[in-house]
Amino acid sequence: MNKIAVHTSPQSRELCLKMRQMDLHPSGYYYGRFRSQFGEWVKKTKAHKHADGIYIFFRCLNEEKLSHVPRQDLALFHCALACTILIDQTMYSHFKMDYPKFQKMTQYPKMEIGGTGYHLHPWYIIGDVDRKEFREFVDFFIKDLKEFFTQTKFEFATWDSVRSAMLADEDIVGKYPGHVIQEILENN
Repeated sequence: MNKIAVHTSPQSRELCLKMRQMDLHPSGYYYGRFRSQFGEWVKKTKAHKHADGIYIFFRCLNEEKLSHVPRQDLALFHCALACTILIDQTMYSHFKMDYPKFQKMTQYPKMEIGGTGYHLHPWYIIGDVDRKEFREFVDFFIKDLKEFFTQTKFEFATWDSVRSAMLADEDIVGKYPGHVIQEILENN
């Protein structure tokens, strides 16, 4: 017999259920499993360092290199990776004076196409991720960014300036799934 079920109160079982649901929520995934899955993936990709950051070839986003990520986490992994690369590109493109501090804090990678040095647009990373799942992740991520830029002081990058830069950037909001980002940014 399951000892946990026998020896736990209804409140404990309810707490366990809530914790499991949180584990499946974007924030639970991002602050839990994503960090270790991301680290393992970076090791498998043989990422290379340049002065301005870590570069990973786009072709490393494949089944072999992601074999350690459980199937149920793959969509969230792709969403998290796309969003982290998106904010890195936003900071690099719009807040160059603050980028060194941001890059040192986050160590987010750059996805490149071959060895060209051209950065891949983050929307190519999400592929065929379910739209509802993507929306839920973006909703969490934008709220998390708002908190980050409210609490972390940069010279130019405030939440309002980052939000405005993202809304004004056609590469971010101009095509699917950018309208999701735009809609959520407009409401935050």
